[in-house]
Amino acid sequence: MLQTAYNDWSLVSLSPLPLWLKLGLTVALALAATFVLISYRHARRPWLLIGLRTVATLVVLGIITEPALQLKVVRRVKSRLALVLDRSASMALPLSPTQSRYERALAVIQQGQADLETLQEEHTLAWYDLNGPLAETSMNAPPTDPATDLVSALEHAKAAPGGRPLAGIVLLSDGADNAGLEGAPRGSLAKPALDRLHRLGVPVNTLSVNQSDEFRDIAVTDVVADEFAFVHNTLEVSARIEATGFDGLTVPVTLKREGAVLATTELPVRHEAQEVRFSIKPDQIGEFVHTVELPAIAGDALPENNHRTFVLRVIRDKIRVLHVVGRPSWDERFLRQHLKENPNVDLVSFFILRTLSDDQSVPESDLALIPFPVKELFTTELQKFDVVVFQNFDFRPYNMEQYLGNIRDAVKAGLGFVMIGGNQSFGQGGYLGTPIDEILPLKLDGGDPLNARVEASVTPAGLAHPITDLSRGGGNNQRLWAELPAWPSLNRTAGLKPNAAALVVDNAHLGQDGTPAPLIAVMDAGQGRTLAIATDSMWRWRFATARQGGAAERAYHRFWSNALHWLVRDPEHARIRVLPDKRRFELGEAAEGSVVVRGRDYQTLAHTPVRLLLLDNAGSQRHLDDLTTDDNGVARFRYAGLSAGAYHLQARLGQTADDSGTGQAVFMLESRSEEQT
Repeated sequence: MLQTAYNDWSLVSLSPLPLWLKLGLTVALALAATFVLISYRHARRPWLLIGLRTVATLVVLGIITEPALQLKVVRRVKSRLALVLDRSASMALPLSPTQSRYERALAVIQQGQADLETLQEEHTLAWYDLNGPLAETSMNAPPTDPATDLVSALEHAKAAPGGRPLAGIVLLSDGADNAGLEGAPRGSLAKPALDRLHRLGVPVNTLSVNQSDEFRDIAVTDVVADEFAFVHNTLEVSARIEATGFDGLTVPVTLKREGAVLATTELPVRHEAQEVRFSIKPDQIGEFVHTVELPAIAGDALPENNHRTFVLRVIRDKIRVLHVVGRPSWDERFLRQHLKENPNVDLVSFFILRTLSDDQSVPESDLALIPFPVKELFTTELQKFDVVVFQNFDFRPYNMEQYLGNIRDAVKAGLGFVMIGGNQSFGQGGYLGTPIDEILPLKLDGGDPLNARVEASVTPAGLAHPITDLSRGGGNNQRLWAELPAWPSLNRTAGLKPNAAALVVDNAHLGQDGTPAPLIAVMDAGQGRTLAIATDSMWRWRFATARQGGAAERAYHRFWSNALHWLVRDPEHARIRVLPDKRRFELGEAAEGSVVVRGRDYQTLAHTPVRLLLLDNAGSQRHLDDLTTDDNGVARFRYAGLSAGAYHLQARLGQTADDSGTGQAVFMLESRSEEQT
């Protein structure tokens, strides 16, 4: 017979009665025995009777419960003690000039080897990082986890397989949790995270690697600004500054644009987060890299977070238009009405003008008309306008010859210019051979205006051009033009200039070169653009409001809205467009995008070489690539391995003789992780 060495025992009940019945009978028996024993307190021999009744009660209780002695063989199993090591990126931050947080954690583990050996006598030690089990051989690898979620790490440690009960958890961390803090005060956990901690049901002990008397850091942790701003309008920029260990110090906080200082303010540093506000007024249109910056401070553990960069796109709030008209007409009336009603236009209009030959025998104060301010408009005030429109205007009665060169120079510097037909316009207005002649897309020696039915037809260039795209890509543009009311007048010219494009022609009349007479033509003149409309009959579109549900009136408004945006070089109408897939890419992500190329006629340029230049925010060249567009006029680009920061892209056609200009864009690479702040 086997001999078994029992090392434990317990008392059990062998009665088949249910537990509730056994408990009930036991209570009833105890109450009855108590009542009987109390009744014996005056008996002659109470102790004998009490003893007999007690023995009888115990016998009955034994019958009810059937007690038995259970012998056991017990082997002790060690419980599991989970050791969680924070290996998030924030642990790589310096804790002192010679040691990082993670290096301090490894040093703590090394110093506690004797304690760990003692714990191993009672527990099985299991190592974990924030995501699950951790091999001890992997501890020396640099910490790289992109986020710190301490509550989830504790839950992973509890749920890890192993078959042993969990005695507790020891957490070694810097405490920089950035997953359970949403909606919670700074430095505390949100209620959902606290509830999850309570549900763990095991003791948690923490060891912090931070030493607040050693770690010092000041950082720009966030910048709040709109992605778009209007030129010449005030914009508010807000920056959040957080500091540890620099209390009492006053530091300058600077806002820069492309490296140039826009504003600086002095900030007395406190331990709690502070907000700094800047008020700026952008004076240029385009995309610009802005930076909120703190100076380098001795003892700052992480100077890399002393700046925060953002991209601001500055756009026009209004297009400033100077509208000069020789005489009132229906054409003048409807155009001026459109410009006045357009919320994106700031209009200055002169349409009833006094000339030097007008009778001035009456006092100036009694005249209804002020003198036409030629000198002021075309000298000091000219630079304030984005577009100048000459509508059926003869400059000669106003002695303007000396100022036409100013208009030409302004156009070549970026001004938009429009000339609209009539009997005082183009050649009949005396512009032949003047500086204005140099910038117009039409040759002016074509003869007198013609009053006859005009058969307007959109050219292939006009079908794709943003000015004459009346359907805005949403329909048949050619059919829409064919259904518009006809024009009954034409300013005859000698045809197109070499670098001009005809958008609309008159098939009923031929020019001197035997081709259909141009009605609407455009041209780039230096940095500016010009538009010529060789008729004064566009107003008829406004009178055709009842036809086809007002399609002609909508076409009129679309034409002039398109024209103004093209004249001021709206980025949407650029012939070379650089389009990053995103404005902000995550650090480590490849920056991708496309370059879209169109010719002078705004047709896509397939299989065309494009040179793409990538510059960092300091203006240093990072890449210079030669791309080729596909069948749709699109070339793709991809840049991998870029460091954090802002980057500028500049694209131009491979052939330098082309006047398509340069397409530009800005994108950012930044880490959205809170680990580095």
